[in-house]
Amino acid sequence: MIGNPWLIACVSGVVSAVLFALYRALVGAKMAQAFREDGPAHHKAKGRVPTGTGIVIVILLFLAGGLVFIFQDPNMPSERLGVYVCWAAALMGLLGWVDDSRKVFRRSSEGLRARYKLPVMIAVGLGLLYLLHGYFDQALAAAALSGNPMPWTMSLPWFVYYPLGLFVWLGALNGANFTDGLDGLLSSTTLVVLAGAFYALLDGKEPLAVPAAVGIGVLVAFLIFNWKPALIYMGDTGSLAVGALVCGLFLAKGWWLFLGLCAIVWVIEVTSVVLQVISFKTTGKRILLMSPLHHHFELAGWGERTTVFVFSLLQLFGCAVAFTWLRYGTTYGVIGTVALVLTIISLIVIFRKRKR
Repeated sequence: MIGNPWLIACVSGVVSAVLFALYRALVGAKMAQAFREDGPAHHKAKGRVPTGTGIVIVILLFLAGGLVFIFQDPNMPSERLGVYVCWAAALMGLLGWVDDSRKVFRRSSEGLRARYKLPVMIAVGLGLLYLLHGYFDQALAAAALSGNPMPWTMSLPWFVYYPLGLFVWLGALNGANFTDGLDGLLSSTTLVVLAGAFYALLDGKEPLAVPAAVGIGVLVAFLIFNWKPALIYMGDTGSLAVGALVCGLFLAKGWWLFLGLCAIVWVIEVTSVVLQVISFKTTGKRILLMSPLHHHFELAGWGERTTVFVFSLLQLFGCAVAFTWLRYGTTYGVIGTVALVLTIISLIVIFRKRKR
């Protein structure tokens, strides 16, 4: 293992805090964000807040991947998995940086068009899936995992493995991106998932604990600056990087089926946008006050802090349900999943009216 994961988390947190402060002081005025014209009106009162600070996590992920690559133990080829995840997430962050820069310099909330972003997302996703599959093929042939079980996904035929993996990858990227709409929301909900993953990966030999530790350190530091009222925003740079980081960890570990539960907030944010668009185009009516879903609850009177708190609890609930599936089996897992879904539906039904 490259270093102590707890030490890595602490160092990345301290370094990130310094870099965030420097970014705000030196670059902030040039990277002020324009808010969505179709978003809640009270968001425009926040003024112009520096965006694109997700470049900090990109830098640290590149460095972490590079250090693991250089100093990896030749007797532990599995450390390559951490490198793959770090660099895939960093590449997505660089795509987000281009998007954020375009928005700022054009003084618009419109960044790169989907026809430019989507091919890059697909290419990086397929590349990561290919590298992961290639590693496990080699490990199986060489019996290099010392009896540890292979992720079940590696036994899937290629025509199932790649489309399914790409669906999970793109879903996570868009889910993180849609969730990044309130002060502290994406960082809080992502920390819940990463903390659970970090705990599960800490067996002293797990190479994927390194990217998880870097992510935790950076997001704790970011949340200090991003808690309402936010002093900085991560922008698409950060949302794409953390979405790719979480997804990469789950892909590499074989936890594909449980990502949707652990990141349940991301799932409902994407679903809310899709259903809102379908409803409006087919019936001319909106089923929510506004999408993504966090804006619906804002307009229903929750406020930003309440929304962040409740959504973080929902994320924690989803992680607990995923753990129930893994630890106690199908029966209790199904019961937990039904309870989670009913909780979300109940909240939407109860708070369905706009607060005057």
